[in-house]
Amino acid sequence: MEKFYIVTNENFLNEINDYRKHGEERRIVVNNFFEDKGIVGKEYYISGSGFINRPFKEYEKHNIRLYITDCDENNQKFGKELLKPTKLFCDSDTLMRKFRANSKTLKEFQDLCIENNIVINNHPIRVGDYFKELHLGGYSVSRFEYENKLYLNISTTKYETITPDDDTGFTEIKGSEFYKALEEFESKNR
Repeated sequence: MEKFYIVTNENFLNEINDYRKHGEERRIVVNNFFEDKGIVGKEYYISGSGFINRPFKEYEKHNIRLYITDCDENNQKFGKELLKPTKLFCDSDTLMRKFRANSKTLKEFQDLCIENNIVINNHPIRVGDYFKELHLGGYSVSRFEYENKLYLNISTTKYETITPDDDTGFTEIKGSEFYKALEEFESKNR
């Protein structure tokens, strides 16, 4: 089963925009913090045990964790504040080092995140939450924005139908219309 939509659902679009906005806020805060502290490397990872898609409160700040690139410059400057290098992601060869929970640098970063209302656990939209049959997964999605429209393609072999929870904001279109817009989008963005 495959369905194509133009999405105008306000909640759906707001979730996508919030994810982008929070990602950009995180990037700015981290870049400024790295520059101020002299942290080297282009990669970082922020995590925390707590709610997703909302800023942590003051009482939760001790749950915020920061990982930085394992390199000589960082090791010399922050060596005693960092835990042993680990390979954080299986699809990356970059070793990362996590700041110790009681380190001065991490405490400053935690305060900065609370002060700036940074969303620590920034998770993207889960499309299945908007479709009756897809709440438990078992689908794939592709989407893109072109000429102020959000195009959405949902594909599943697990279900016989795909039905939006809310009829407003999901206009079904033909696959040919979706692929024509995708072709135009790709030709303009090469």
